[in-house]
Amino acid sequence: MSDPYEWLREDTEESLAWQEQEDEAARSYLRDWHHFPRVHAQVAAAAAFDSLGAGAPRRLGGRWFRMGPVEAGQPEQGVWVSDSADDPGRLLVDPRDDDHARDGRPAQLVWFEPSPDGDRVVFGLYHGGRPIGPLRVVDTGTGRPLPLASHPHLLSGAVPGWLPDGSAFYVCDRSEGGEHRVWYMEGEQRELVHEIDPGGLPGSPSGLTPQVSPGGTWVITLSGQHEQAATHVGDRRTGTWRPFLPPGYAGECHGVWYDEDTYLAVVTGDAPRGRLVAIPVATSTDEWTWRELVPESDAVLRCVTKAGDRLVLCDVVDAAIGFRLFTVEGEPLGRIPLPGIGSSPTALIFRRFDRSDVPVFSFNTFVEPTAAYRVEGDEPIAVGRARPGLAGMTVTRRFATGRDGTRLPCFVIHRKDLDLDRPQPTLVNAYGGFNVAWLPRYLGDYAPFLQAGGIYVHAVLRGGAEYGRDWYEQGRLAGKQTTFDDLYAVAEDLIAAGLSEPGRLAFHSSSHGGLVAGVALTQRPDLWRALVAEVPLFEMLRPLTHGHRDVYSVFHEDYGDADQREDAAIIRKYSPYHNVRPGTAYPAILQAFGEHDLGCQPFHGRMFTSALRPASTSGHPVMLRVWKGAGHTPLDGAEAIERYSEIVSFLMRELGMTPVD
Repeated sequence: MSDPYEWLREDTEESLAWQEQEDEAARSYLRDWHHFPRVHAQVAAAAAFDSLGAGAPRRLGGRWFRMGPVEAGQPEQGVWVSDSADDPGRLLVDPRDDDHARDGRPAQLVWFEPSPDGDRVVFGLYHGGRPIGPLRVVDTGTGRPLPLASHPHLLSGAVPGWLPDGSAFYVCDRSEGGEHRVWYMEGEQRELVHEIDPGGLPGSPSGLTPQVSPGGTWVITLSGQHEQAATHVGDRRTGTWRPFLPPGYAGECHGVWYDEDTYLAVVTGDAPRGRLVAIPVATSTDEWTWRELVPESDAVLRCVTKAGDRLVLCDVVDAAIGFRLFTVEGEPLGRIPLPGIGSSPTALIFRRFDRSDVPVFSFNTFVEPTAAYRVEGDEPIAVGRARPGLAGMTVTRRFATGRDGTRLPCFVIHRKDLDLDRPQPTLVNAYGGFNVAWLPRYLGDYAPFLQAGGIYVHAVLRGGAEYGRDWYEQGRLAGKQTTFDDLYAVAEDLIAAGLSEPGRLAFHSSSHGGLVAGVALTQRPDLWRALVAEVPLFEMLRPLTHGHRDVYSVFHEDYGDADQREDAAIIRKYSPYHNVRPGTAYPAILQAFGEHDLGCQPFHGRMFTSALRPASTSGHPVMLRVWKGAGHTPLDGAEAIERYSEIVSFLMRELGMTPVD
């Protein structure tokens, strides 16, 4: 049977004109609400989006480097350098420069990597939301660009690895045939030094990060970003490469250098929550030579760094992060005190400490914006000035029970004076995928919702990494339905507890979480009043029209391969587009896409909107919003404020809420 909406799949003149009409209608609906200006002002005041991607300042070669706004109150992020952690310093990389901007718009700077001596910085430039851009190198002392061979870089979390003297670096990409390639970059010299067949790698990594040993003898390639393992090691003295892990090793193995000939790694092969081992590079394929430093415990190990004679471990306990100190021999020295239940970019996707001569990390809670800290002694020392957070809120942790009896943690955030004896407007946020630890984060972007008396619920679903490898495995591939069932268990628990009711319950998430929103809408329309699916996937049997091989690799990790019959049968059961049922009272939905998103392409919204709107009998809005020039994330903090103002306005309007002054 032919698909009546197939014509909307490709970006034709006709389909894009249809999309433009839908986008304009959605934009008008969202912004014509008479409370929108007040919501916008409150989001802008509380969101603190200027910290997006900034991370903590880090010291290399006696200099401190950080990302921050190029001007106070401006959305563009630049790279700054100074002589002390608290000194703003001087702007080293300005995305507005003629050499960086394109078509009159500043470039996006998302990451940077200083050389070990701090004399040079490599960074990527991305334009118009597109995730592929050129590499650039700048001299720290003069701010002048340095010669560099042309090399496109995929924004996948895989960053270059400098030689110890800063004279050159290694960087990885993928060939048209899918092989991972390791390149040596020295000025205008660009040399291919190794190719790796992806069939022999653990998982399906989108990119590899080179890690050069402190003395420059070895180069390890680290897979990422969702399943991380040291895949291969190269001997720079001989130019030879070999696999790093034992044949058939099943699990993750990621970390940093312990010394010139030893790799310090969190491994999960025989420890689902992770243990810390020291691996001699010369005998890395022989597990009997690995030396355990920190055994597996109830805490899920996320990443590690070495600081002189101490080790700093980041871990997760009941979906909140912590930091522990050890001697280099693995003797415990205690926990670093933290200001509340929170998380850090360190522990989320990339699972690494930024390279720095002094251990640094960022930390935020549900009610306090991101702050930077450096580790000195046993205490975290704040860097820079603290910003005000959300006053008058309370945070509690509760547990729902999954259908199989599994304990599912969630955090409940609301005004301290809120009446909990009757159901209140409630927004659930969750992710549950790709081995990502979905941890607490600052809720400034939801400030109008919370201040108006809404309840925000941060739910932890299987498929993520909050409880280790087993938790991840239970919610992926053939077990993917478990992720969705966990969400319904949380929603039903909130209703049973009297905190909310279906007419006041909403859901919002993005990326894989956007798929979760689409599945929740089609499988359990009775639970929700409104949903927001931000950069989602809906048509899961053919999720890409012109997809990059790296994107397919990522999809296969969690969903399987829709070209394989067994995987396709599983996927079809939850694919939102294939499970729209005519004559169903569906809740309201807002879909938000980025025009240039490489992985979650807008055609999903075009096809899903066309199928859902005539099928629904509720009369609730089905809206499609496509942000021009954007990719998988907002272009900058200013656009993030605009996007969240629309999302929060939509949710409050559908839940019958009024913003307070």
